[in-house]
Amino acid sequence: MAAYPGVYFSVIVLCLFSPTRAGLFQDFKCYSWSEVCRLKEVVLESEKEITTASFSNIRDPLVIESGTIPKFSEELFSKLSAVSDLTIDRVGIKQLFVRPSLLHLSAVGNAIDTVVLDSEATVFSMLTLHLSHNKLTSLPPLDRFVRLMTLVVDHNLLTSIDMGSFGPLSNLRALSLAHNLLLTVTSPPDTPMQLIKLRRLSFAGNQLAMLDIRTWELDSLEVFNVTGNSLTRIEGSFTKLPVLRRLELARNRWYCEWLMMLYTETEAAPGGGFRLDSDEPDRCRDENMITSHHHCCNPAGAEGSGLVDIFGEKWDELKRLSRLLDTLNSTVANGSASVNRVLNTQNASLSTQIANISETQREQTAQLRELERGIDRLKDRLTDLQSDLKEKVDRLSLEVNGRWNDTIADSGELSNATQMTTGPTNWPAVASENEKNLSRLRELLVTTTKQFNDYASRTFEQEALVKSQRERIDTVQQELDKERSNGKQMQQQMDKLVKTVDLIYNFLREVRDGSVEKLD
Repeated sequence: MAAYPGVYFSVIVLCLFSPTRAGLFQDFKCYSWSEVCRLKEVVLESEKEITTASFSNIRDPLVIESGTIPKFSEELFSKLSAVSDLTIDRVGIKQLFVRPSLLHLSAVGNAIDTVVLDSEATVFSMLTLHLSHNKLTSLPPLDRFVRLMTLVVDHNLLTSIDMGSFGPLSNLRALSLAHNLLLTVTSPPDTPMQLIKLRRLSFAGNQLAMLDIRTWELDSLEVFNVTGNSLTRIEGSFTKLPVLRRLELARNRWYCEWLMMLYTETEAAPGGGFRLDSDEPDRCRDENMITSHHHCCNPAGAEGSGLVDIFGEKWDELKRLSRLLDTLNSTVANGSASVNRVLNTQNASLSTQIANISETQREQTAQLRELERGIDRLKDRLTDLQSDLKEKVDRLSLEVNGRWNDTIADSGELSNATQMTTGPTNWPAVASENEKNLSRLRELLVTTTKQFNDYASRTFEQEALVKSQRERIDTVQQELDKERSNGKQMQQQMDKLVKTVDLIYNFLREVRDGSVEKLD
């Protein structure tokens, strides 16, 4: 190293001023001088990196070709305020913020599962939005995208779509929801679904079994693609699609009767109607289906339909299952009525028990209040008695002490006087008399103290009794609350059971009706 000081110094400078190594701010610039501004290796994996990053001389349109940006946040968008046409494909985005001023946005091939909209904006200027090849399970609210013309959300994880959510998109021209996991496509039952400017619509590569277009009013629809599903029929007439030029139906499970009606309708339409695609030549044979014109189909009818019945003896099994469904419906209905009667009886019994407990509680509450008033009166009496006893004991003590002192003084004076006048006195007799008086005073004092202790003990017993009564009332209150809670739970269980039984009944009735319809 000593022989090459210039090289050593260069290495140190590169390490210190490399953004990715030294953790300093990153400044991104367009590396292409063409009409499109292109960035590469934009690595912003944390909020700190987004905060410290800067973008110099960024122009519109902007394409970020490579890098890693897990969270394309509002703060990052604020650094790209001049951009209205943005392409951020395959840069590892998981959460995407959408700015109201964007006109074109492509975020294809990421891992987006959350789309965050600016909550303060009432209208978005977006014209085209491409979010294919991500992990969306639901679409963001679209009612503010009133200018949107193209929406492509192919290859995501959508399982259901409400066509009513696209109603506010009056300028929508192209809508593609291909290659998701769609099982249902619903529409407003009574309100027409109007997208008068929509030209291309695709549900290809999903798992749809039936599609209802009876309320659709798509006056400009030219291409309609439903290939690669499990569709057996489409409810509604294609005459409501007056400019339809191409209908793509391949790789489905169509009913032959519905398919023949469609061909008839197409041939009878003015100008030959719309063009149809076709299935692969070998698909019908490989999947044991019938070839009808250029599509594969299954017979929809049973006996007497005039079609080849590939189900054979399965129709007898379906009839037997239909009879079993009828029996099950009857059993469920009877069981529901029986369960309702039992629950109603239990509820009435529980209500009666709660009413009885409430009445008992009211009675015990009244008794407790009366007992508390009596205890308060007894406490007052005991307090007064205690004060009187204390005064008497104090007075008696003073009197005993006074007499004792007087006795001693009298004895001394008497002794002196006797000695002076009469001579010696019978002191043993005087002492004996004084001892007797003191004994009686002590006995009286002991008796008074015992009475005082008895009154104090009774006070403690009364307080313990009151505490016991209060605990009993608390226990009764807890039991009452528990009974009420049990009553509510029983009522909730009864309501849930009634709803569940109704749902089962309706589902079985629909299954039965569907089976009977197929048999007819």
